[in-house]
Amino acid sequence: MPTTPSGMFWDTRGPADAPAILLLEGHTAQLIGWRDEFCDRFVARGFRVLRMDNRDAGLSRHEKAPYGIADMADDVIDVLDDAGLDQATVVGQSMGGMIAQHVALNHPSRVAGLVLFYTTPDICDIDPAILATQVTLATTREEAIAAFLDGDRSTASPAWGYDEAFKRELAGRMFDRDPDRSGFRYQRAAVASMPDLTPRLGELHMPVAVIHGRDDAQIGPRGSERIAAHVPHAELHLYPGMGHEIAPALWDDFARIITRTATHTRIPQDVS
Repeated sequence: MPTTPSGMFWDTRGPADAPAILLLEGHTAQLIGWRDEFCDRFVARGFRVLRMDNRDAGLSRHEKAPYGIADMADDVIDVLDDAGLDQATVVGQSMGGMIAQHVALNHPSRVAGLVLFYTTPDICDIDPAILATQVTLATTREEAIAAFLDGDRSTASPAWGYDEAFKRELAGRMFDRDPDRSGFRYQRAAVASMPDLTPRLGELHMPVAVIHGRDDAQIGPRGSERIAAHVPHAELHLYPGMGHEIAPALWDDFARIITRTATHTRIPQDVS
């Protein structure tokens, strides 16, 4: 699979000339968190799907030096360039949603549509413990799986429970791909230092959809409500019983929302 000259790893499926959807993961997560079955729904709808590892995660470069969310947004542009894409619909979850907002604000001509899962334009909506709790640096595969499950259970959706079998497998695969977690503190620092984007949200004129669980214990839905209130023509979808996860029970809904956002006609940038 490709790696950009600057060291950003990404993969792709679907026709190279199809409209593109690029998926961004959250803090500490790797691109394999976007489940293959979910991605294949969009290939079946005629899209090209790209996933990428953020810096300091997975097979992308391990920076291990301070940077900001805006720098991570530049990494997205690096991947689009490497893939030969002028535009993509950018879909981000959690920290990936913060990155996606920066991509859309700083590089609007490269974003055909924007879909934001359980994110925020301002860190005031993040549970303070998320930014304060020390990340466990596991030294074995078994320790890594146990640490991941311990922290990840709080993401579960009360309406559908916790898919421990998949999450256990995912944790093992993440360790196999990248056992070095020491760079995650720089991702966290990037989140903690993110400026409030709320005053800039009115600059977004591409199709935007915002999705959040009402039972998200990590990032409160107020963040998504604020985004929808400030972005012209944004769609807001709030789901009772959904936590901080892309719940498989709702994949059909999410696929429709993302497809609709990706196929809307782009609103000209000079429209106010």
